[in-house]
Amino acid sequence: MRLIDVEIGRYDWSAFACGCTKTAAHLADDLRRLAVAQSSEEARALHIENHAMIQSIPQEPAVPVASVLMAALAGDLSPGARFVCLDLLSGLVFNDGDDSSEQCQQIARQGLWLLYRDLWSGTLPGIVAGAYEVLRVSEDDNDRLRAYRDSGQVDLPDYLVD
Repeated sequence: MRLIDVEIGRYDWSAFACGCTKTAAHLADDLRRLAVAQSSEEARALHIENHAMIQSIPQEPAVPVASVLMAALAGDLSPGARFVCLDLLSGLVFNDGDDSSEQCQQIARQGLWLLYRDLWSGTLPGIVAGAYEVLRVSEDDNDRLRAYRDSGQVDLPDYLVD
């Protein structure tokens, strides 16, 4: 059993209204498929962002999805799936729902070192950028984030360089 499976099992997905206007019951399997996707195209094809958020407005399953994404990031993901998880998480921590955004940021803070690992990894520019975008919103210690960013080990895309 994987961490993501335990985290998915913590929620009654059918109790959440989904962004697709149905219940979010289908999201459990979609999130499992995201975790085993072998490419970003395969992961994006699940369109999880359209179920957790609609045009940056969080839907009922947004906070549980953020929690599952953090559990997924703790596991072995393909680079494409990792990129999509970070991209989704970035949207969830910085959205137009103040309460939801703060709750998602709190979830991200619980896995702060996972995010720093992805920032530090340099695996793919999209992974580094995604981790930095989540950290930029969620990290309470701006001096720490700045120290990692300025260490010379992190290669941020130009659009993220302050």
